[in-house]
Amino acid sequence: MSLRTRIQLSITVLLIIMLLIANTSIYLMFKRSSIESAQNRLVNTSSNIIKDIKELHINKQSTIEQVVHAYLISDGMISLVDQENRPITQTTTDNNYFNIKRTYRNDQYEDILTYKDSKFVTVSMPVIDESGDILSLQIIENGDELFSTINKLKGILIFTSVLVISVLCIAGWVLGGVISRPVQRFIQTMKTIEEKESYKQIAITKSKRDEINQLGMTFNSMIKKLEASYLKQEQFVSDASHELKTPLTVIAGYVNLLKRWGSTRPEVVEEAIKSISSESIRMKYLTEQLLELASAEKLADYKKENIDIISVIKDTISKLEPVYQNNVEFVTRLEVLYAEVHEQSFIQLLIVLLDNANKYSSEPIKVRLEEEGDSLKIHVEDKGPGIPLEAQPYIFDRMYRVDKDRSRKTGGTGLGLSIAKRISEQHGGYITLKSVEGLGSTFTVVLPKSEV
Repeated sequence: MSLRTRIQLSITVLLIIMLLIANTSIYLMFKRSSIESAQNRLVNTSSNIIKDIKELHINKQSTIEQVVHAYLISDGMISLVDQENRPITQTTTDNNYFNIKRTYRNDQYEDILTYKDSKFVTVSMPVIDESGDILSLQIIENGDELFSTINKLKGILIFTSVLVISVLCIAGWVLGGVISRPVQRFIQTMKTIEEKESYKQIAITKSKRDEINQLGMTFNSMIKKLEASYLKQEQFVSDASHELKTPLTVIAGYVNLLKRWGSTRPEVVEEAIKSISSESIRMKYLTEQLLELASAEKLADYKKENIDIISVIKDTISKLEPVYQNNVEFVTRLEVLYAEVHEQSFIQLLIVLLDNANKYSSEPIKVRLEEEGDSLKIHVEDKGPGIPLEAQPYIFDRMYRVDKDRSRKTGGTGLGLSIAKRISEQHGGYITLKSVEGLGSTFTVVLPKSEV
């Protein structure tokens, strides 16, 4: 069942139920009110007759027959019967009323009788005569006009209910279409994305603030992110392929050169060996970087330990400083500072940042550690050429390099900062960059700290 059909059925059924409840309530209340009104009118007439009969016993100015006849209704019968159900007096507008069977009662009683397809409103009330016997005053009134009015109301309610239900069905279908139309656009757009492998967005009205429009905005935002992620992935594959292809091409070229001139020209052999060795080292480094990036992606599965960050930073600097062209200065006011990290991944994060600073700066590197609230901050500062403002948003993208020629000379692959960013995020933190061209760069890693 389609969404449009479900919406139509839900709205229509709900409104039909409400309509039936309302109309049924109106009908029953009107019917009850009309019958009670007719019965109360007969009760009042009976009360007046009983009052006059009591006065008759005192004044003796008229007979019971005269009193009863004086209150005769337009279409009905009034009778006074004894305990044997025998009429003492009765008066009627139609002799057919004598055929309606009535039973003596010594209490007040109201009822609706049916006789020959006609309805009659009846009332019985007790009357005490001079001897103390309890008589029954009975009034019967034709109720055909009353029930005709009730039936007319029922017919009107049924007609209007059918009319309203028909309108509701049409309105439900139209409303279902209005509500489901954006969903259909979503479905069609998704099918287009699936079939054509495109990243089509849904046209939305920005001035609207309803849920459907918000869903469309969320969908478009998701599509933008997916497209950006896909383009980055595609660019990464292209760059990685290019980076691997270049050394392979160089190696293949020198192998062919060795085949042709290796046996006769020693200088060619020496040049080929040197170039093949250099490109092999570069390929190995690139492969290791790719493996480290894959490991950083799976870091959430690794076991983390509560370790002293200061101790790890000092050990890492002491191992790297002898092979660096620059000195590394570590500055902190803290004696110990603990964090829950995967130690080898954290060391890899430090190496990436220190290597990056060492490659692009000829002056000492400064590492600062501080705590702020529930976090710790590691700042790695260099006095290198800095990073252009337009390149800074992409600096953590995989395979991105500000200056590709310079990166090739320094051995960069464009993966280091991507690895650092991923490791930071997998530890519940993040990494930021502050750089000014000509003055240097500062990379800041923020991680949650822990207690001892």
